[in-house]
Amino acid sequence: MAESKPTALTLAKDFVEALLAGSHDHGFDYELCKAMTVVSASLDPNPRAATRLTVTLAMCNLSGTLHGGAISTLFDVCTTVALATARREGFWEMAGVTRTLSTTCLLPVFPGEEIEIVGEVVQIGKKLAHILAKMTLVRNGKLLATGVHDKANIDPPAAIFGLTSKL
Repeated sequence: MAESKPTALTLAKDFVEALLAGSHDHGFDYELCKAMTVVSASLDPNPRAATRLTVTLAMCNLSGTLHGGAISTLFDVCTTVALATARREGFWEMAGVTRTLSTTCLLPVFPGEEIEIVGEVVQIGKKLAHILAKMTLVRNGKLLATGVHDKANIDPPAAIFGLTSKL
């Protein structure tokens, strides 16, 4: 029997699990990733993933609201989770590196609030990807922040062009 292709949701969840496993229980984004749950993912019409988490005091600034750096980090991770749904052998296997990341904060977010971050890959090529993100409150759908993430592929040339190594 042929092995079935993993679903976008499985790919997204597996990617977050790999991030956590690779962090060895520490790192800049470890606590944020640990708090996240991937709630949906799809490839149609574009690769996308939605994650949720409850904001904790540790994620907040001195004003008691979600820190802008935490928002940027969440967008960085969550847009990459969306990109991970499009990964396949020889295509974006290493999930790329950030080229630009832009965040616009619209409303304050307080501890205890459950938020959802949706990342959607709007363009993907062999070397570059353009991903949009929205952060909303789960309880009422209010838009809290938006993000734009451009990533560059760092797969080895053999993977990018479908070539095999001569080594």
